[in-house]
Amino acid sequence: MTTAEAISRQEIREAVAAVLRLPADSIADDTNLVQLGLKSLHLMQLINGWRRAGRTVKLRDLAAVPTIEAWAAHLAGHAAAPH
Repeated sequence: MTTAEAISRQEIREAVAAVLRLPADSIADDTNLVQLGLKSLHLMQLINGWRRAGRTVKLRDLAAVPTIEAWAAHLAGHAAAPH
């Protein structure tokens, strides 16, 4: 995995903020995103974007621990394959 393939916590935070229509700086790494209003439809929008980028991501994996911190760790293990 290279730096270009990795997704940063900030990129995840910005994507979440966009679907929730919140300022990115209002979302802490350990904030429960469901408590902020994240619904399954939002989660699928995020997952579809990450899948288009070549990541293997499943709803149940992200729904299990809905925080930026947990998602960053999970997505780091599912970086896009080099082209």
